[in-house]
Amino acid sequence: MIKFWKHSLLAVALVVGGAACGDSKKPSPEPNIVEVARAAGDFTTLVGALEATGLDETLSGDGPFTVFAPTDNAFAILPEGLVASLSTEDLAALLGYHVVPGAVDAATVVTLTEATSAEGSPIFIQVENGTVVLDGRVQVIVTDIPASNGIIHVVDAVLIPGNQFPGTIVDTLVASPRFSALVDAVVAAELADALSSDNGGLGFTVFAPTNDAFEALGPVDLTLEELQKILLYHAASGIVPADVIVTLSSVETLEGSDVSIAVEGDAVILNDSATVEWVNLRASNGILHLISAVLIP
Repeated sequence: MIKFWKHSLLAVALVVGGAACGDSKKPSPEPNIVEVARAAGDFTTLVGALEATGLDETLSGDGPFTVFAPTDNAFAILPEGLVASLSTEDLAALLGYHVVPGAVDAATVVTLTEATSAEGSPIFIQVENGTVVLDGRVQVIVTDIPASNGIIHVVDAVLIPGNQFPGTIVDTLVASPRFSALVDAVVAAELADALSSDNGGLGFTVFAPTNDAFEALGPVDLTLEELQKILLYHAASGIVPADVIVTLSSVETLEGSDVSIAVEGDAVILNDSATVEWVNLRASNGILHLISAVLIP
């Protein structure tokens, strides 16, 4: 069974269905997508951006539309000043990447591998351990909030078209709650500044374990040096995209040891233990490949 995280935003259903609790003779019209988002209170940044671009009028129209709606926290964990720096046109494109024409409910979403956004680019869809993941890094946390002109699914991060994140590797990880455990480890290991550098112009390749990967590892008691060694074992100097990865038998890491690479059908396996779940997430100083298990040197 596909499961979705519980969230206080489910209270939006009370707004949508409030007429059922009062006088049933004159039910209030069901609010549209923008009205639902305004009433929820957790989408003030999204609503403000829609109003700034005029897209609030579009999403108040007949539709139907499906909106993957980032929360205020999803916008807050983006690099500081990023949204404010966007032109109206670029902001509209970013918002359009969160909209899919038509009403696509959760039961349909989990059957898809991609959906074409109103911006024009495909949003890629995976189901990982019962959670719907978009573009490898954005998790759907609430589904099927109804509106008169479509459906809202709530997401925990802002989708970025083109698989190109406008920030460093560390910024990319911070802006994706799916990697909060890795971020905590990088900060604890005092490696955030190093992984935010340009590595002398070479950049980095990072194999990024998800929160599920850290959870599967279980509790460990490590010294600072041991933690640094494990994290550096997930990074290589230079930018190694997926089409190069699949031609290699191993890659040398910053820790000094090699990670083995095996291609089994459509799957890429590292050290016979970690599956590469998403590839070529580009940042300003490198590239990330998302993996299912923590690598141990």
